[in-house]
Amino acid sequence: MFAMKTFSWTGWALSVFFIVGFVTSQDSTLAPRSPDDAQPAPYSSTRKRVVFDKFIDSVIGQERRTTDLMRKFNPIIETYIQEEGAQPRFQAGTTPNGDDYFLSRLKLTGNLPSILPFADEETWKRTEEYFVQDPLPFSQVAFAQALFPDLDHFDRQNYSFQFARWEVLGEVRCAAVDVRPRGKSKRGFIGRIWVEDHDQSIVRFEGTFTKGLAQRAFHFDSWRLNMLGTWMPAYIYTEELKLDNQSHPSLWFKAQTRVWGYDPKRRPEAPQDAKPAFAEGDAPPEDSVVERAQVAGLMAPDGNVDQILETVLNNLLITNGLDIAGIRCRVLLTTPLESFVMGRTIVLSRGLLDVLPDEATLAAVLAHELAHLVLGHAVSPVYLTSLAFPFPDSQIFAALNFHFDRTKERDANEKALELFSKSPYKDQLVNVGRFLQALDANSARFPNLLHGRFSNDFGSNQLVGTQARLASSKFPRRDRLDQISALPIGSRITIDPWSDQIEMLKSKPVRLESAAEKIPFEVTPFYPHLKRLDASEKSQNAAPQ
Repeated sequence: MFAMKTFSWTGWALSVFFIVGFVTSQDSTLAPRSPDDAQPAPYSSTRKRVVFDKFIDSVIGQERRTTDLMRKFNPIIETYIQEEGAQPRFQAGTTPNGDDYFLSRLKLTGNLPSILPFADEETWKRTEEYFVQDPLPFSQVAFAQALFPDLDHFDRQNYSFQFARWEVLGEVRCAAVDVRPRGKSKRGFIGRIWVEDHDQSIVRFEGTFTKGLAQRAFHFDSWRLNMLGTWMPAYIYTEELKLDNQSHPSLWFKAQTRVWGYDPKRRPEAPQDAKPAFAEGDAPPEDSVVERAQVAGLMAPDGNVDQILETVLNNLLITNGLDIAGIRCRVLLTTPLESFVMGRTIVLSRGLLDVLPDEATLAAVLAHELAHLVLGHAVSPVYLTSLAFPFPDSQIFAALNFHFDRTKERDANEKALELFSKSPYKDQLVNVGRFLQALDANSARFPNLLHGRFSNDFGSNQLVGTQARLASSKFPRRDRLDQISALPIGSRITIDPWSDQIEMLKSKPVRLESAAEKIPFEVTPFYPHLKRLDASEKSQNAAPQ
C-alpha cells in the first residue's frame, strides 16, 4: 500500500557528504536541499545557518498548520497507566503495582488540550477545570499535553534548534533536531524532534516539558501517523522515575496514550441527528447498539479481524454440532480486557486481543460467550429495542448494560468447558491454563485493566471455570522462553486513527533472550512503522473544510 522511498547513487553520495560535513561541523546545521546548495565547492558556516534557519521556519509553519487542522477534530484519546512496585524478594527490578485509566474526547481550545471524559464511574466524572487543577499526578490533560511540543509558542523566538543527524523511521527519512527553550524562564519543551524530508512535518518528538500540567512534568515519546496528507498525533509512550531517592532512582510509572476517531463522520454530534442506516426489521436489534458504539468511535468497523474471530468461532460450532445462524464478532477499540454477548453478536476488546497468547486461548474466550448463547443467556431483544436513541457519548456506559449474574456466569463456565473439550483446541488446554495463571497473578495489581465497562469484570468471571480442571495439571517451568502466558499490551492489534479500522500484526515476535522479558499485560513503548499515504489514500481521507 505504501511504496518504499528509493534514492539514486548520486543522491546517496551527496547525502553522505552532507551528513559527514554537518555532523562534524562546529555549527551543526541541516544539509542544503536545493541543487545550488549541493555543489561540492566550499561555503561558509553562515550560509549553512541561513539554510538551516529556513528549514526550521518551514518546520514551524507546518506545525502551525497541523495544530490548526487538529482544532477541526474531536478524536478519542485513551490513556492507560501502570504504576511500578517492588518485585517479590530475591527478584531484581520492579513490577507493575496499580493502574489508572482515562477515556475521553479531545478538543483543542486556546493553548491547552480540552478533555471531555466518557463518564462511566465517579473517577471519570471530572469537569475540564478539575482536570487542569487536579492535585493528583495523574490527570489525562497532562498526558494530552505531549501531543504537541508547544501549541502557541513553537518558534525561533522561544526555542533554539540544533541539527543532530539524519535518521530513517520506517520508510520515512527524517532530520533529527535538538530543541531547547530560550529566555530567562526556560519554560517549554526540551528534547528532540524528527522532521520528515518532504513537507518538513514533525513525525516524532521525545523529551519533557520544563513545566507540565501536573505536579511534575513527565518524559514522553510522541509519534504521529500520516493522515489527510499530513502527520497527526497517534501514540504517546510516557515513562517517569521516582525522585525520592536520588542515589538509586526507580521507575515510578509507564503509560500508553492512543488517539483515534479522526473521521468527522464519527464526531460526537453525528449520532444526535443521524438515524440507523437500516429499516426496522431488516437487521438484528443489536445492530443499533453496534452502530451507536461505532459512531462514538468505541467499536471498530467490520473488517478482517472480525473474520479471523468468526473463523475460530466456527471451529467451535462445527465440532460441537451446533447450528446457530447469524453469530458474528465485533471488536471494541478500548484497552480494558472485556468480552460480552448481545443478541447474536460476540464482542471482544482490542486490549483483550492484544494480550491473548495464541488461538487456543482465544477459542476459550469465545467458548465462554458462545456458552451464554447456547444456554439462552443473551440479552433479550426487548432490552435492545427499548434503548432510547440517540444519547450523548457521556451516557453510553450508563445506557448499555450487558452484565450477567453469578449463576449465569457459573453455568456458562461449565458449558464453555464442554464446548472447548470437543473443539480442535482441546489438546491445548494447558495454554489456557498458563494465561489463567498470569491473569490471576495480575488481577489485584491491574484493577482498571480488568474492569469491564459494558460487562462483568474479566478477571472475576470469564474462564474461571477452567481453574478446577487445571488444578492438578503440571505446568512447565516459568523460565522456559518458548512458552508465553500472556502478551504485553499492544502486541497484536493496530488501529488506523482516521478510519478506526484495525489490523492484526503479521510480524513474527522477537525471540526472547531471558525470562525477565516475559511481561504479560504490561505497558511497553510504541515503535510504529512510519510511511506516507499514496495519492489514492489521500483522496479518500480528505480533510474537512
